[in-house]
Amino acid sequence: MCGIFCSFVKGSAVCNEISKCRSSLQKRGPDVGSTHQIVVNDYTAFFSGNILWIQGERPTCQPYVDHKGNVLLWNGDVYSWNQTMNTSIKHSDTKIISDFLCDGGNMELLMTSVHGPYSIIYYDYEQQVLWVGRDPIGRISLLWNIGADKLIITSVGHKSIADLEEVPAIGLFRFDINSCKFEPQLFQWSHTRFDCNYKISNELQYFKPSCFRQVTNPEESILYKNDQLNLCDLVSHKEFCTNVSNLIQFLTKSVKKRTTIIPKACKICEFKCDHAKIAILFSGGIDSAILALLASKYVESDEPIDLLNVSFERPENSGNFESPDRQTCLTTLEELKSLCPTRQWNLIKIDVPTAELKQKRFNTIRHLIYPLQTILDDSLGCSLWFASRGLGHCNGKSYKTPARVLFSGIGADELLGGYTRYRKILEHHGWPSLKEEFDKDFAKIPSRNLGRDNRVCCDHGRQLRTPYLDEDFVEFVRGLAPWQRCWPREPYPNNVGEKLLLRLAAFKLGLVNVASLTKRALQFGSRIANKKENGNDISDRL
Repeated sequence: MCGIFCSFVKGSAVCNEISKCRSSLQKRGPDVGSTHQIVVNDYTAFFSGNILWIQGERPTCQPYVDHKGNVLLWNGDVYSWNQTMNTSIKHSDTKIISDFLCDGGNMELLMTSVHGPYSIIYYDYEQQVLWVGRDPIGRISLLWNIGADKLIITSVGHKSIADLEEVPAIGLFRFDINSCKFEPQLFQWSHTRFDCNYKISNELQYFKPSCFRQVTNPEESILYKNDQLNLCDLVSHKEFCTNVSNLIQFLTKSVKKRTTIIPKACKICEFKCDHAKIAILFSGGIDSAILALLASKYVESDEPIDLLNVSFERPENSGNFESPDRQTCLTTLEELKSLCPTRQWNLIKIDVPTAELKQKRFNTIRHLIYPLQTILDDSLGCSLWFASRGLGHCNGKSYKTPARVLFSGIGADELLGGYTRYRKILEHHGWPSLKEEFDKDFAKIPSRNLGRDNRVCCDHGRQLRTPYLDEDFVEFVRGLAPWQRCWPREPYPNNVGEKLLLRLAAFKLGLVNVASLTKRALQFGSRIANKKENGNDISDRL
């Protein structure tokens, strides 16, 4: 993961916003950093890059400037390409992309060939054109401020930088620096299964899936009329058997590439070591438990896997860090141990005192969450920041994870029907309305969740990887009808009906107890949130 920054300012002055977010950019990319400055017509252009080494034999310095003067800032993780590329193991993604574009390659063609999360800033020196974009799912943060005489684009901002907004994850944006004003031209993604209706000045409105299987009446299926069927029966039932197998196959492939494409050294070692390289944001729930089990298949047998569990001090009981997620993770850990008895599982208990929460929120976290500002953003952002820091106790001793890569289960709820409100929607409005809600939630995930989570988690110099948001996995799940993903209504309670397909996959993988756990939101499971507050209200703590 990287911290990238670019500004174009009219006149000779360098944009002073870089000084406000330089520290956060450096923490995202602690291995190597550099800057580059040029004059373009009446503008001073400034580029800054800080790199976290994840792929290639060694870090590639950014900004990457080729022999023609083109400038690339790349914050991404390419797992595969849809076209033939010069993918020598000695080359990083950065050099592969730069060489392709320098040789006259088409920017749109290049970006549609990438499988993996990214954000990109590329200045074409000859054409005097700036390209900006995020991947179609929006997994990597990128913010911008488009002014009359100034353009700012950055991985992470600061509350003192006014009017920053998330770059929409709907296509590539092209700025003509010769133009009299900064007005982005949108090149909408053509390789996704989404339609788009987007206006630069308005909140995003997009994503209407073009593929949706029509079934005359799912209620007629004998599967859902028999309330005696349990998970054991359902996992082999003809209505689910193929989909369960396919889900496991797609998710396993997603986890494999995110586990194996990684340096052999941890954050504290220069050479191959047997320390943990992978850490998992671990509530003990079904999403993180499945990721842990699948990751164990591909992590080297002599390396531990770190499980990061966060709990906040209870205001009414000083020194008490007990929480629902802490209890759940202990139970789930025992099930993982029984399935993978030779694996070393490091459960990191991360206890956050109230005083430290207030201090870190004010000094650091509120700037990472920005431009989001709700109570929900506050509670989730704080939970993820402390969890991804990975500083706590393991087996009674102080421990900080040395892992370069973090796994998160984000996306599972939106794709597989994990939110409790889905039950009410289905009850009152039926399956068509539930389908619309699924589409709406997935459409909002880049601006509502992903940018914030990426900024918060990567502040510790770790890369956040999201296996449930792999392109192939997403396409498979979104090709299923809602009732093939979940059944949030009678005869199934919410510890069966919500995310039913994922529960069946967990059951088939051997996570029998985990498969029946009730969904619990992170902010409540870690006890940071107050249930009396409305999560959508603006937070006065940020």
